[in-house]
Amino acid sequence: MIRIITTSIIALLTIQACSLDSKPVKVASVPSWVLNPSSDTSNTIYGIGSGFSYDEAKQAALKDITEKLMTEISSQGKSELSVHNSSVSRSANQQINTRTIETQLSDYKVLKSEQVGSELFMQVSMSRRDFIKNTSSRLKELDDKIRSTMQDLSKKPKLQQLIATQDLEPAITKARSLVLLLQAAGGQQNTDQYLAYYGSALKKSNDLLYSLRFNISSSNNLKDFAKHLTALLHNENISASISKSKNGDAHIYISGGIKNSMLFSQHIAQLKISIKTSDRNNRVISVIEYESSGSSTSNANSASNSAIKNMGQKIKDNGILKSLGLIKSNT
Repeated sequence: MIRIITTSIIALLTIQACSLDSKPVKVASVPSWVLNPSSDTSNTIYGIGSGFSYDEAKQAALKDITEKLMTEISSQGKSELSVHNSSVSRSANQQINTRTIETQLSDYKVLKSEQVGSELFMQVSMSRRDFIKNTSSRLKELDDKIRSTMQDLSKKPKLQQLIATQDLEPAITKARSLVLLLQAAGGQQNTDQYLAYYGSALKKSNDLLYSLRFNISSSNNLKDFAKHLTALLHNENISASISKSKNGDAHIYISGGIKNSMLFSQHIAQLKISIKTSDRNNRVISVIEYESSGSSTSNANSASNSAIKNMGQKIKDNGILKSLGLIKSNT
């Protein structure tokens, strides 16, 4: 906030005009409540900002509050352990950005505003009690959804369990952010229990992913791509094999074809595929179509391999699970 005030003071100080009569120009003054801001209390957090419009000044003041909450979150210095494929990694609780906080700031009041020249200064206040109350309400709604989904997992086949937990991840991320905000605002909830539960939910999702067995089959003309997709899954430490057996947890069938042509001295290959993902009971989860192309100056086979490689890269960039239809596109 000091930076904001300093910048405003510099902008408002007027240099004396070099007119013929050398009359000094009146210097605009920054409001005293800006230079001596109110101290935060156990009940209220204050923010001060400035801008060239009402909304700009308000957003600057709210950003001041946001930075205070961010500082508090960072000072807590907590961390969580997450297990990934038998290795342990540590991720900081501070993985929450200012935009996440700003979208939650609705419990504020504009206390003062004063126009100085072309700039508007504003002070806002936020009730800790109201903020904690409303944030707790949002958290409860998300937490109920997460716990209900996790409790129902045992009733589902393994593939559906994976899809359910993957779909929950955005809600878990948002819930964790709300927990950190409650910690920063001084909420009395046992936030560590929430974080531990969300960590176990994410671990469950990882465990399901790495315990699933994918069987992959294809039409005869796409066997090379089927092998390439199998290798991509292996690179992600996901169990997959070329097989028509229905004993796996999920079955992937690839259909389509490669069309070869010549363009001047270049061999061109157009690859069009359809990836159908089904569970062990032959229930279709998704059917998604993809296209790619490749080229070669040597032969058609090299062009086909180039198209297959490009298709694999497209699937990798898009995300393996999303490409297989196991994660919703809007997440």
